Amino acid sequence: MFDVFNIKKQKLVVTDSSSTTILESENEELNIGLDIDETAQKSVENIVDKNVISDLGTLLTGPVRPILTSYPLTKFGTQNRAFNHKHYLTYEWLEYSISKDSIFCFACRNFSTGSSGNFEDSLRVGFRNWKKLSVCSVTKGGNKSKLNKLDAHAKSNLHLTCMVKWSAYQKTKETGSVYSQISSQHSLMVKNNRMYMKMLVDIVLFLSCQGIGFRGHDETKDSLNQGNFKELCKLLEKGNEEFGKKFNLKTNHTSHIIQDELINICADVVKEIIVKDIEDVKVFRIMCDEARCYKQEQMALCVRYVKNLEVVERFLGFIDCSKNQDAESLYQYILWYLKKCKLSSKPQIVAQSYDGANVMSGKFNGLQNKIKSQYPYAIYTHCMAHKMNLIILVMCKYVKEIRHVFNTLESLYIHFSHPSKNQKLIEIQTKLGIKYTSMIRLSDTRWNCRYRNIESVKASYKAIIQALEEEIENEDDRGVNEAIGILTNLKSGRFIVYLFILHKVLININIVANKFQEKTATLGESKNIIQGVMMTFKNSRTTEYFSKLWCEIEIFAKDNEISIQTPSEGCKRKRQEPHNLKHFDTTATTSAEQNINDTSETIEDYFRKNAFFPVFDTILINLEKIFSAESLQMATAVDQFIQLNFEENFFFIDHYKDLMNVSKEVLQSEIEVAKNCILQSTDKKNITLNHVKKVLTKQTFLNLYKLFQVALTIPISSSTCERSFSAMRRIKTWLRTSMLQERFNNTSILYIEKEISKSIDTETIINIFAQNNRYIQLN
Repeated sequence: MFDVFNIKKQKLVVTDSSSTTILESENEELNIGLDIDETAQKSVENIVDKNVISDLGTLLTGPVRPILTSYPLTKFGTQNRAFNHKHYLTYEWLEYSISKDSIFCFACRNFSTGSSGNFEDSLRVGFRNWKKLSVCSVTKGGNKSKLNKLDAHAKSNLHLTCMVKWSAYQKTKETGSVYSQISSQHSLMVKNNRMYMKMLVDIVLFLSCQGIGFRGHDETKDSLNQGNFKELCKLLEKGNEEFGKKFNLKTNHTSHIIQDELINICADVVKEIIVKDIEDVKVFRIMCDEARCYKQEQMALCVRYVKNLEVVERFLGFIDCSKNQDAESLYQYILWYLKKCKLSSKPQIVAQSYDGANVMSGKFNGLQNKIKSQYPYAIYTHCMAHKMNLIILVMCKYVKEIRHVFNTLESLYIHFSHPSKNQKLIEIQTKLGIKYTSMIRLSDTRWNCRYRNIESVKASYKAIIQALEEEIENEDDRGVNEAIGILTNLKSGRFIVYLFILHKVLININIVANKFQEKTATLGESKNIIQGVMMTFKNSRTTEYFSKLWCEIEIFAKDNEISIQTPSEGCKRKRQEPHNLKHFDTTATTSAEQNINDTSETIEDYFRKNAFFPVFDTILINLEKIFSAESLQMATAVDQFIQLNFEENFFFIDHYKDLMNVSKEVLQSEIEVAKNCILQSTDKKNITLNHVKKVLTKQTFLNLYKLFQVALTIPISSSTCERSFSAMRRIKTWLRTSMLQERFNNTSILYIEKEISKSIDTETIINIFAQNNRYIQLN
């Protein structure tokens, strides 16, 4: 370790605690580094004198220049002479030792080497001959002249060299040694480089989390739009000069290759966080679904696990399954991707959830059976949100008038999708003081779209009718015939009746659908809410309930001038009694006799029998069929387990006790202790999930804690997959259809799991990026 001295064509002695080295250079400047510590300082001082003079200055303190009222007198011949402190004003290097009564040259004393035996050496080791101080003879250019000895010393080569060394030493103290300068310069360069890369990573994460494209059609410097990534770099350049310098270099690390690499690293970090959480829990469940993405078939793979007794659902990635969509192929795709994510060995799959397609749910050759062959404890759950949607589809299939209502709603959406017609509708809504509500396209996977459409039509009925009537009256375009047909259906009394009945049905179903779409919903909760909906429909299937609904229908029809009639009243021709049967007694009633017998039936009675009851019966029958006791057996057991009822959840315990290495006796004891702890802390007899979470700890209730994690892991739906498809269509737009699968998958992970993406430490990304050889110093 060395201090820095700048020397011009001189010999320099560099010393440390162990040796003395003479360096010779013919260069204009020689930079040698010495570390400024006490050892180096003492070694430099000891060049002059091994016995350090205590009252003289050191390299740290500088020259000592005491000013006394009188200095000691020394007799020279007949005169007494002493040092005069006025010399301090002229010579900054001069110092005086009281103990030695001598003057010294601070520079020469600390930085000169060797001994010349002249006056320069005297000032190095101490000079006190005051008689000879004033004048000395100096030979220069063959001419002798008399100078002040101190002036002569100041002009000597040795002194000038030592002054240069002293000056260099002082600068070294300010700027540091060559080593420290190089080290600090390298650190500064690395810091600036890492700051630059950090900003690039931030841009990558920002664009990914927002689902925005990176690249532009033309990324040349002359292009007006170089793509979002480079345009953001140019924006940051305006406010950050250091970033701009590196961005304008030839190698600025903004190419699509570096973009892909940064995206891959960020996505891998997100997946590693998810995998680490799963490895800590050791059990998880999978759910997957397929959807078309332009010319590709993408399968979304999601996982569900429990972290600190809180349910977590995460998206793992999209798998391109365009080649084959049979059960065996999907099974191999899933195993391959789990292995890629390092989830194929230790963590156990304890549950799986898909839709009801045969390729997924088949007991013998379906995907669920093939997963069970690899993971025997992976119980299959048919997505309950899909089940509930299936009930609506079955209702549409068996009740013709329901199909008619939904077809009318679909036609209405398509008709008002035209900009001018939609704008006209908005203007009418504004005039009538109706809050603007938009209709959406009916979809089999968007489970609340039917309820939203019915709600929208009820709220904007007057505006819709007026808009259609004005369009028919003006006859603006070819859509008039379509408007006439929609208007006829909307003003039909039967349409209004079924619209109100469906509204009551879908309100209840929408509650269930929303519950099933919650990420934190548990299997036990699903069983309770399904039974609650069944009970609601049973209690609502009464004459009294329909009478209240009929009052609402009549008020709505009266406000909108709609006539509600039965089909027989609307028929122009009524059936007459055949003449040949006029004088005969028949064993069965004829159509004419039925008309006579049914005259006492009111319109309310007709729609109660032929509309209300059939719709509610269809819903109830299918609810009981699809959500049978057998299909809810695991849900019932999980619900009882969460309520800490040991004897009523054997189906759940027996299924997982071997996998989790749980002792039933110890588990029973833990359940009883936990139950008593909860009952002591609360007055309520019914134990809920939140009550158990407050008491349950892994250290105290080991077996109960393990099974509780499994109970919360069992899914009720695959809604997370459906949500990922919505994200898929936002990411892979028609402008980005050429995106490669790996980039598409990684950007999807960053976008869908933005909760993790936004919390990523960018330093971690840069450290991983710096592991390969780079043109930019990052370490």
